[in-house]
Amino acid sequence: MEFFTKTAMDAALLAGKHLLSEYKRHHIEVYGSDTLSISNRGLTKEITSIRDHEADKIIIDLITDRHPGHNLLTEETGEINNGSPYTWIIDPLDGSSNYVNHNPFFAVSVCLAYENTPITGVIFAPFIEEIAVARKGHGCTLNGRRVSVSSTAELSKIYAVGCPGGDKNNLRFSKMSYALNEAIKDFRKMGSAAIEAYTVASGRVDSFVTLNIPAWDIAAGALCVEEAGGKVTDFDGNPWNLNKTDVCMSNGIVHDEVLKRVQIVNPNSDVFSDKSFLA
Repeated sequence: MEFFTKTAMDAALLAGKHLLSEYKRHHIEVYGSDTLSISNRGLTKEITSIRDHEADKIIIDLITDRHPGHNLLTEETGEINNGSPYTWIIDPLDGSSNYVNHNPFFAVSVCLAYENTPITGVIFAPFIEEIAVARKGHGCTLNGRRVSVSSTAELSKIYAVGCPGGDKNNLRFSKMSYALNEAIKDFRKMGSAAIEAYTVASGRVDSFVTLNIPAWDIAAGALCVEEAGGKVTDFDGNPWNLNKTDVCMSNGIVHDEVLKRVQIVNPNSDVFSDKSFLA
């Protein structure tokens, strides 16, 4: 598994250094739009730049050179199925909106799953010079130092982060944010699911919640949290898998209480409400 982890690290570092170099040059070309804030992904809050595609190619080229028979699933290219039990799950630029708007919170996320179970994951945030690395059964490190989730036990004292994920509007996210903000210390949005996930793993925050999110955004981050001693589930409390779903990550101690607060946006819950605040 160490060889796979090295591949993930090499790919993330190579792509991340390219992204950082271009980021500093301020030259961003947005696909599918004449404006900076809208692209061809169908969600007006999501954009993709030429740098997403360049980073995607860098990662794919490196992985296919070392592991030509493995499957790939990337945000930009989609699925490449070679019939292998190994699948690389890649977000070449997580936080594209941040990147294009010159916000430093962006990252490269590379995860390898064996028979749909993540076994190694790397998140590299090049501008803030942080790299989170997780191996199943071997813990999680941040910049080479072993990390663990927080020990906060009271809901009123926790810090949480979150993002709308793949939801097509902000209604559920706004309601989820409000439900949490009523009960916790603070709720924040960083704009990169991968970074938000490893902040849970490193104990900087106590929980991360997100909606309808695809695997490439959080596969590496979910492994980081689990290997740091935390808990990752869907909003029904079931163990997280690679399917697109609502996700809660936490230190494990406050997990059930966080889940109770977000049930108002869980369609499977008896307390679910799809009414607008303005209704």
